[in-house]
Amino acid sequence: MPLTFGEVKSVLAEYSGRGGNCPTAKGVDMFVRQVLEYMLLSGAHGNLRKFCFNAVNGCFTVPYELDVPLKISIDGKVSTVWDKWFEFYTSRTLEGRTCVPASDALFEDPNYYPTVYDLPSGGAQVGTMGTCLEDEDRGLIVQGKDPSGREVITYHKGEQISGEYLSIKKQELHYTQTVFAEITGILKDPTTGYTQLWAVDSLTKTKRFLADYSPLEEKPSYRRFKLTTKCDPSVKVSVLGRIRLKSHYADTDFIPFDTMYTLRLAAQAQNSDYNDDIETSAYKDKKMVELINRENNYKRIQNGKPIEVWQNNSAGRIKNIVS
Repeated sequence: MPLTFGEVKSVLAEYSGRGGNCPTAKGVDMFVRQVLEYMLLSGAHGNLRKFCFNAVNGCFTVPYELDVPLKISIDGKVSTVWDKWFEFYTSRTLEGRTCVPASDALFEDPNYYPTVYDLPSGGAQVGTMGTCLEDEDRGLIVQGKDPSGREVITYHKGEQISGEYLSIKKQELHYTQTVFAEITGILKDPTTGYTQLWAVDSLTKTKRFLADYSPLEEKPSYRRFKLTTKCDPSVKVSVLGRIRLKSHYADTDFIPFDTMYTLRLAAQAQNSDYNDDIETSAYKDKKMVELINRENNYKRIQNGKPIEVWQNNSAGRIKNIVS
């Protein structure tokens, strides 16, 4: 049964600090997140997820939760995943052998982007709209460059800021006076509901979707991946990858783990380490890892595992081979 962050916090609060705290005490949320990080890096079951995307012009933006892509399928065809330095390799070598990647492959763009989609060529005004009733002081700052390449600098409440400030109002589109050619950053206040970001044509006022931010996002930063294949303008991409924890969790959010005993052991190990009880911490860590391995073996489907073969090195692909 899935567990919520609030349920786990109420159980693990007694291990926070030196002698425990109540669930509402300051620092308990951070302690619980630290325990979840500890379990995630220990390989607890639930750290893998499948993500589905539509790659537009061979590029797509991944959510914050996707950390490490392991496998990829492009329109149903299994392909190769390469790291972010793929396009900077001077030669394609793997373990001393020439290794030309498959025509269909995925590699990461080293940069980070504050929006899911880019502004249209030529630039546009940037607008924002809230989906729920927000406080009067809720807003965001759009940072970037104008069509001449200069950084946008404006004034808000008598102070100079990098970017332009926009208020977030329910079902009201507020857009910048400046035409942005590039968005380099977004600074957003915590909100009640989701916040949409749009590119607004300065003449026709038509809109183009850029991003949709969750209430807890304050400094959105996304990664993008590119396909090496020459494909259609839009293709379906499935990615199997390791997840990472959200930057913030509400009490009603589900966590990726559902074994309470393992969570207790992880919290006890963290508490013992905080109190410099090294022996107890090492024992709890060992017991936690053992339980994680038991859970992984219990939940693993035992139907064998297919063998992956690099087809370019198989005997059938080598010409003039002596049989």
